[in-house]
Amino acid sequence: MTDQPLAIEMWPIKKVLPYAGNAKEHPDLQIDQIASSIQQFGFVNPVLVDANGILIAGHGRILSAQKLGLKKIPVIQLGYLSEAQAKALRLADNVIPSKGTWNPDLVELELASLKSLNFDLQPLGLDNIEFPELDEEIIQPAPKANRSKTTIFVSILNQDVERARKVIVAALDKAKLSHNL
Repeated sequence: MTDQPLAIEMWPIKKVLPYAGNAKEHPDLQIDQIASSIQQFGFVNPVLVDANGILIAGHGRILSAQKLGLKKIPVIQLGYLSEAQAKALRLADNVIPSKGTWNPDLVELELASLKSLNFDLQPLGLDNIEFPELDEEIIQPAPKANRSKTTIFVSILNQDVERARKVIVAALDKAKLSHNL
C-alpha cells in the first residue's frame, strides 16, 4: 500500500493516451450505456493514467467521452507505479470487480424503487440485469409414464445454495408455479 497523494485533474481528452495492449473489449452497447451514465450523473469516475499519460483504467469511459464530444475529462495520474504495477492494475481493475456477486433480492428492491420514482433504467442497461454468477447445471430425469410432476436437480456451489434457493423460489413464485422449496 502506498501513501501517495491522489489528485483529480481535468485534462484535455487528447492528452490521455490509449494503451495499445488493453485486453478489455468494450462493445458499442456498453459504450452507449457509459455515455448515458456520464450524461445523467456527470463524469464521476476519473480515468487512471501512468507517469506518461497512458491509460491504466478507463478505456470505456474515454470511448464514451469521445462519443459525447467531451474536450476535458477527470484524470488521476499514478506516476509512482512501476511499469509492471501499471500492467497488473490494468488487468486487476477489470477482473477484481467481476468476482463480486449480486444479492438478487436487494437488486430487485432497488430496481422496483427506481421504477416507482419513474427513473428510466433502459439507457443505463439497468432494465435487464442478469445474474451470471449462478452457474446452474440442470439434469432432466428420465421421463416416467403417468407422472404428475417432474423433479429438476440443480447443482450449485455450497456457498451459493441459500442465495440460489431464494432466486429459484422468487422465479417460481413469479411464474405462479407450485414447488416445495
